[in-house]
Amino acid sequence: MSQPRADDTSVRFSPELSEGEKEATRSRKVKVLECLNNLGVSCDEKTMPNIAVLGSGGGLRATIALLGTLAEMKKQGLLDAVMYLCGVSGSTWCMSSLYSEKDWAENVETLEEKLCNDLCWTPIDLKKELDSAAKAAEDKLFSLTDVWEAFVVKSILKLHDETKLSEHKAASSNGINPYPIYAAIEQNTFDKDHTSPGAWFEFTPDESGFPGLDVFVRTKALGSKFQGGNLTAPQEEKDISYLQSLWGSALGSMQENIHYLIAHVMALFQGVQKPLDSQGKEVENSEVMRLGNNLDEFLKTLESAFWNMIQSIIKPQQKDAALLPKYLNLCLKLMTCFKKWTWGSTNNFLYENDNVHTDGLDKREVLNLIDAGVANNCAYPLVLRPARRVGLILSFDFGIKEPFETLQKASKYCEENQIPFPPIDPEVIKDQDNPSNCYVFEGKGTPTVMHFPLFNTKNCPGPQEITKTRITFPTLRMSYTRQEMEELLNKAKRNVTENKEKILEQIRRIVSSPTRGF
Repeated sequence: MSQPRADDTSVRFSPELSEGEKEATRSRKVKVLECLNNLGVSCDEKTMPNIAVLGSGGGLRATIALLGTLAEMKKQGLLDAVMYLCGVSGSTWCMSSLYSEKDWAENVETLEEKLCNDLCWTPIDLKKELDSAAKAAEDKLFSLTDVWEAFVVKSILKLHDETKLSEHKAASSNGINPYPIYAAIEQNTFDKDHTSPGAWFEFTPDESGFPGLDVFVRTKALGSKFQGGNLTAPQEEKDISYLQSLWGSALGSMQENIHYLIAHVMALFQGVQKPLDSQGKEVENSEVMRLGNNLDEFLKTLESAFWNMIQSIIKPQQKDAALLPKYLNLCLKLMTCFKKWTWGSTNNFLYENDNVHTDGLDKREVLNLIDAGVANNCAYPLVLRPARRVGLILSFDFGIKEPFETLQKASKYCEENQIPFPPIDPEVIKDQDNPSNCYVFEGKGTPTVMHFPLFNTKNCPGPQEITKTRITFPTLRMSYTRQEMEELLNKAKRNVTENKEKILEQIRRIVSSPTRGF
């Protein structure tokens, strides 16, 4: 049963875009068309391609690299040609910060300076973040995402953004900025089937939902309780700070995440207020890491360390002693979440909805939304949604382990789900250790994909230079010096500057192709 649009009290089943996205992209087309004509690309609204920029995950490295990429695209006159900006993990941190400014695309070079200054390292206020986590623990759906927010993401981004994603609508619909799409994965669905179309979840200022299932809810209603497709208990919309923690909840593999979060929480609870030093290197604590391999022992040690920390922060005679019950509740919930490894708990708006035709999704009261990088570090499935009619994908891959893994995963996903995607020649991508700065993949009736590995033979020339640079900028680093930020920004910018003509060439080819299919 299809409904033309959703209000705040219902679920929308339809492959069509939301009315808000339609309005936003109509406004954006005027800007895009003007930009393309200024770049010497002759086209009209019927022939202009929808261009999507993909920003990959990669922790703080991705945040800074996407910032540099967008700033350079603006400088080169390319940013205004982009219809969609879609991010995973660390790239979503950059995006959500930018969209707090209504006209960020006009001022991105100025914002680059501001955001880099904001990211400079400052000590964590342990008491403040502890109180924040204790407050979050009062929620029935408390999970490790709340812990990640309080003790990790705030340490990285140096702020608590209390605005709501739905409040970014003004910055998304005015035509000045590309339309934003934030990616996540529904963990339970993904665990059953890694290529399930029901695993990918998208957030926009207008709607959030499962594009592979064509089912959505208004973003400001996400997290509210629904039953049978109807709203039964409204809940306050989660703020950007929480969403940043959800979108960026896996800085590495889940196994790496387990060790990292355990080490981080233990270090904090043992009174180490800075688990990573100013250079971003992990504190060497073999005992903590050993505990990560023995969950039961870890939980016992965590409880002891937690109470030692509480005693060091507040004294019985102080008024803060009244918070002890809340801290106890936090400790108990924390241990439960660690034991069950519970992340991103969100009320399921598809609960007991008869229109849902996927294994078990309508039977669960709670969704578990996690970092999309677990599935693919670039959110191809979201921009490949047919209604978005994307003809050119500019994929900026800020990963450092395997520079072509995102392409290979996207190709497999599309093959499994009968989604048009250009063929990926294994010979072209065989040199994992020495990638070039740009690869182009085309196909009949498919979008064109341009792939830009962050570290490559052009911006990291010389023997072993790519390897050395990858070591300098690991995903688990929580801070960079200003000099290191500048190095990252410059490398990301070079990937735009040196490939501007290639990008324009592909735009012209798509515009002139009679079989482009979009």
